Amino acid sequence: MKILHILIVEDEALVALDLESMIREIVEADVVIEATIAGTKKTLLKDLDFAFLDVDVTNGKTFEIAQILERKNVPFVFVSASAQAELPAALRSSPFISKPFFPAEIEHALEALTE
Repeated sequence: MKILHILIVEDEALVALDLESMIREIVEADVVIEATIAGTKKTLLKDLDFAFLDVDVTNGKTFEIAQILERKNVPFVFVSASAQAELPAALRSSPFISKPFFPAEIEHALEALTE
């Protein structure tokens, strides 16, 4: 089985670690966690298979990150306590998981990638 390269953009450490743990139980993955927009932009230079994005992180919103991922054809899902309606119109149809999230939701998001 291929090792997936997965990005988590989340500024709450416990949430990020919980999400990472769930991912590793579902698929074999190399997981990178970023908490800032600047750090995330550096990580975007790497090859990625999937990303989980919190909407609000330490120094901004992840909308630009989502647009970069779209241009690179990297699937992603927003995982946020924000409302999906708060996303810019161009991103409102993006996959969205509300916090608090459950393992089944994370598994469902990854299933689309691994099928």
